[in-house]
Amino acid sequence: MGDVEKKLEAYEVKREGEAEILMLKTNAVFFNPVQVHNRDMSIAVLRTFVAKRKEEHEEMINKRNKSRQHVSQVPKADGDGTSSEQPASSSLDGEINGDHGKELHRTVDKAEGLSTEATHTPSWKRIRELNAPVVLEALAASGLRSLRYAREIDGLGKVVALDNDEASVEACKRNIKFNGSAASDKVEAHLADARVYMLTHPKEFDVVDLDPYGSPAIFLDSAVQAVADGGLLMCTATDMAVLCGSNGEVCYSKYGSYPVKGKYCHEMALRILLACIESHANRYKRFIVPVLSVSMDFYIRVFVRVFTSASEIKNAPLKLSYVYQCVGCDSFHLQCLGRTVTKVHFWCTIYIISKLSFNNYR
Repeated sequence: MGDVEKKLEAYEVKREGEAEILMLKTNAVFFNPVQVHNRDMSIAVLRTFVAKRKEEHEEMINKRNKSRQHVSQVPKADGDGTSSEQPASSSLDGEINGDHGKELHRTVDKAEGLSTEATHTPSWKRIRELNAPVVLEALAASGLRSLRYAREIDGLGKVVALDNDEASVEACKRNIKFNGSAASDKVEAHLADARVYMLTHPKEFDVVDLDPYGSPAIFLDSAVQAVADGGLLMCTATDMAVLCGSNGEVCYSKYGSYPVKGKYCHEMALRILLACIESHANRYKRFIVPVLSVSMDFYIRVFVRVFTSASEIKNAPLKLSYVYQCVGCDSFHLQCLGRTVTKVHFWCTIYIISKLSFNNYR
């Protein structure tokens, strides 16, 4: 008993939300109490996403059921345009005519079997059951964020906590046990490089959370591949000095954009991060839809949904602009990188020209 008390003296219990963690007083594992607002906001957005995901699945099922009912209510017609429904007296005629009636019943049964096979939905078109969302925290440290997700959000299936530091993974496993069965049934910790793990698990996670210390740029390429179609990517960047224009060359090397110093620098930081995520997603025929973008304290945080569409990524240049900033005042101008032009079909042009020439002849 004395040994246990001595071991507990080296730890300090930290409580946040409904989760509790054991932290070494030597601060061997990174823990930032200031990020409590970040975690609270992430929980609120994740709850909304779980509810929205369920609504979208129900709408898809209702739409499919309505289309099936519409197909089943359409009467089938023969080649001559007459209805294929048999009159009620056909069964009586079959009984009177003997073998002819049996052959008629076989023909009707065979036709019903063919119609059933024709209306059978292919396996790739079937709507699968909605599984509980799987969450990946790429940089877990003490595991506090994963524990709060598991304990405070209803409907989550599994939360995977990753870290490449052995001490952090041991602390995460210890905290999972400390929070009881409510956490141990959902949360699992792994010692792995987040980039490699996400690359080897493509489109397996409905939610991916990136909260690094500094820039998330090195994780974005693998993160956009690990998110399932329609999934949620949550990303934090704390290198505000770089994003706000203090070092434009470093920002360009990390995010592919050159920041401009101005009163709108924090909004520009958000847009630079969103453009960087979109650029990585476009390489894999995917695009993002921003849900929430926040600049607070010393960091920015974005929440985006990731979808797959080869045609939609063609509109990516329409979302980008060059910024022209006046050096003498705060005025600025945006020049869009691209624009769409509606093309008139060739046959429509010929029709219009021929009609005009005919009117002139008259």
